[in-house]
Amino acid sequence: MKLRQKAAVAIAAISLASVAGVGQANAASIGGGGASFLANMMDICAAQYNRNTQSNTAADVVTYASVGSSTGKTGFANGTYKFGGSESAYSSGAPTNLVYVPLVGGAIAIGYRLDGISPAGATVRLPSEVVAKIFAGQITRWSDPLISAANKATSVAKKLTATKDGVKVSIAKKAANVQFTMSMTPAAVTKFKNAKVTISAAKLGGASTSLYSAKSAAKLSKSASYAANTVYTVKAGKTLIGVLTTEDAKDGETITFPDTAIRVVHRSDGSGTTNNFINYLNKSHPAIWTKVTSDTYATGFPGTALPTDGSFQSAKGNEGLASYVRDNNGSITYAELSYLEERGVKAAAVSNPAGKYVLPSPTSSAVWLDAAAIDATGLVAQNFATTAADAYPINAVSYGLSTTAKSADNASVKSFFAYFLDVCAPKNAAGAGYTPLTGEILKKASAQVAKINAG
Repeated sequence: MKLRQKAAVAIAAISLASVAGVGQANAASIGGGGASFLANMMDICAAQYNRNTQSNTAADVVTYASVGSSTGKTGFANGTYKFGGSESAYSSGAPTNLVYVPLVGGAIAIGYRLDGISPAGATVRLPSEVVAKIFAGQITRWSDPLISAANKATSVAKKLTATKDGVKVSIAKKAANVQFTMSMTPAAVTKFKNAKVTISAAKLGGASTSLYSAKSAAKLSKSASYAANTVYTVKAGKTLIGVLTTEDAKDGETITFPDTAIRVVHRSDGSGTTNNFINYLNKSHPAIWTKVTSDTYATGFPGTALPTDGSFQSAKGNEGLASYVRDNNGSITYAELSYLEERGVKAAAVSNPAGKYVLPSPTSSAVWLDAAAIDATGLVAQNFATTAADAYPINAVSYGLSTTAKSADNASVKSFFAYFLDVCAPKNAAGAGYTPLTGEILKKASAQVAKINAG
């Protein structure tokens, strides 16, 4: 049984129990609606909250309708829903005293189905620019040379160099060690006079460890034990000089692609997933994706109109996108990771600004979102230039929508959002394919919850 189906059964059972008299007399039915991106996680948290007598002292019954961000925003503003869910902000028609509450993050995975690929079941690597061109209709076949070139096994150079602000650092493999050398121009020596030079190492997806940290000098030579598949980050003070790796092994594997037409599958409904995906494409490749972002794919599409030759198809909700790709060879889409995993759809590894290919996961999404900022309204701005080596670059943050207005319903929504942030997401998000919020974003999200029902 699919995740949403399981949660729906649990919520229905709790609802029937309340109707039968098990629930308290003052229990309320709190129906929300909106983003499908959020729906799998929302159903988990609603089901758990509905049976948690310690957090849900009023025995409220929370439900959530996966109708898309645009419909959710409209429905919340006109009173159809008692709270909303969205990955995009209102452009107009927002309710008075609106409160955005970041609830959870997650990767927007590039899901695909391609029969006849060799080796069978291989994971496709897609440069960020290739993703932009595919979804703009500029690359139309899986055998395109740009896709093939990104999927050849290549030996990584034995010596790599990065230079920034007059600081030059190189790494090279020597026997069982990695040798670091660094030099500074006279201007750099002056600029970084009181700064520390730091070198850290991290396995992709793993924690970072410090290899070197000392006051800057005009020259530096440092040796460390070699470890395969390791990324090294070098900084002078707060200035990132470079992210380097040295590796004997082959980089990926050589994949042979069939000459199959690419079929792009996009959302038919207004979507926060679409909004975040187009925003990523626009911010990362503005020469290809020239228009500002939108909840509607056709509006943000860089051409005059979507192709009508069958190469572009639409489906409703993240569930619709994932199901279409599962059932149709040659298709490719963008969807929240859990929906692809439910249906056995493969996700591509996408290159990030550091030039590394990274698969979508709660961990790689969290690394990316760690560089994001949150403003006073609760809206999160992603840093599309972050160079963390193990960061997956296409992500979204889901917001719960409420208001400051005093009401019994808002008191219930406030309680549920607090439970979602503090109890449910930390325990369940990663296992469900989402990214729990941490650090400054979580702190400010909690401050947003406090505004609900505050009057």
